[in-house]
Amino acid sequence: MSTAVPGLGARAPMPAASAMQERPERIPLLYREPFELLVMASLVVLGLTLNHSSVILGLNLSLADPVVAGLVVVLALGRRLWIPIAPLVFFLVLAVQLLAVTVVLVPAWTTLPVPASDTVLDLTKLVVSFLCLVLGVQAVRMGYARLALRAFVVGAVAVSAIAVITQVVPLPGTGALYYGGFRFQGLTNDPNNYAVMAIAALAVLWYDRTARLWLVVAASAILISGVLLSASKTGAITLALLVAWRALGLRTPLGEDTDSRGRRALAAVCALGVGLMVVLIAPSTGLGGTLAELTDDVPALDRISTLLVSFDSAIAGSGSERSGAWATAIALILFSPLLGVGLGTYLTVAVELTGHDVLAHNTYLQIMAEWGLPLAIILLAWAARVTLLRPGGTAHRALWATSSTAFIVLLIGSVGLSLNNSRLFWFLLGITAATHLLSPRRRRAPRGTKPGRASTGPAPADGAPAAAPGRSSSAAPTRRVEPFPSPGRRG
Repeated sequence: MSTAVPGLGARAPMPAASAMQERPERIPLLYREPFELLVMASLVVLGLTLNHSSVILGLNLSLADPVVAGLVVVLALGRRLWIPIAPLVFFLVLAVQLLAVTVVLVPAWTTLPVPASDTVLDLTKLVVSFLCLVLGVQAVRMGYARLALRAFVVGAVAVSAIAVITQVVPLPGTGALYYGGFRFQGLTNDPNNYAVMAIAALAVLWYDRTARLWLVVAASAILISGVLLSASKTGAITLALLVAWRALGLRTPLGEDTDSRGRRALAAVCALGVGLMVVLIAPSTGLGGTLAELTDDVPALDRISTLLVSFDSAIAGSGSERSGAWATAIALILFSPLLGVGLGTYLTVAVELTGHDVLAHNTYLQIMAEWGLPLAIILLAWAARVTLLRPGGTAHRALWATSSTAFIVLLIGSVGLSLNNSRLFWFLLGITAATHLLSPRRRRAPRGTKPGRASTGPAPADGAPAAAPGRSSSAAPTRRVEPFPSPGRRG
């Protein structure tokens, strides 16, 4: 339940002292319909299984895949499935282009056989990615996005807790959760992927305004420990940037701007500059050597400490070299900049052109090489827009602050990882985009007023429709008062 609040400067009756701010009414589970309970349970399971990704029988599968398929079927049978037109058209055009390139052009480009199984597999991944985006939109539309995100955080904390416990008490059967015997990879097949997903869960946790403080502190300690025990340098850098982002308050949990936004941005630049100086200067001081001695007993921490001991060798060695993979991706982009290289044919064309069969290890380069520059730029520009710009109204702004920050974590990790087939990547993008699709469009504020202050009001439950969207004080000019006249305007 929510009430509309008049815009800035509008006269409103004084509320009762006992009801200054009401929370959205929560319906007990016993009073919900069976269909609604089924959808809620499915989204909880989906949130938990987003923490899993593994290679099974040579296929990159996730426990979330059958949940995604089942939930889409349930929503379709219940006539509750809503698919936005623009994303649907984009993915249809993308699929047709990729299939045409794969069938018609790739056989003329290479003498190597094009494996049909890889094409079918990549097409299936593309369909699953689109369905994850649709479910993200659907979760916001039905009001259960926060429920799914919290389930994802619970799953991430549970997985990270295994890493912490096994450092003290070895548990049978947990050896498969480590890569190389000491790098914790959780329920994924890559420690870097696990680390970035755990940091995304940390971002969701830090932007959950209703979580109890002691739970946030305990869960944060477990998640950060899991990230460090993954020995992921990509994860360590991403974690440092998230800590700086949250500590400096560049985006509030309510998604609102602050009066000191410019000063906070300047402080962020200064903090990053100081951090860069520390990284560059530490190897020449005693700090790097001392840190290396302290982390000798923990191989995972010892691997990350090279970021301070020897930054150049940390980036270029020990499995962190990316230049060869990036050079291969750039070669494919230059070879077919408009149409890409098709579905399941990236490695085939890469071997033909460069002699290297390695993926890009970079989401941006990967989709540009596979999709072509036009469609890749369209997607990246749209993702940047919904992530960096606040949605209109206030109904979904807090949810946008949570999902967009977690998505920014994945965008940072995408520099060193190929996350274009990540279920979490598309689910978070769907939630973030839905906060814009289901909100009133942003309108230019009248002259003399601050942007973003034209209409205000309490945010109802995540996914609930905003109360009287588009109504502002301008709708009732006879009741408008100007307690603080703007310069240049007549009182």
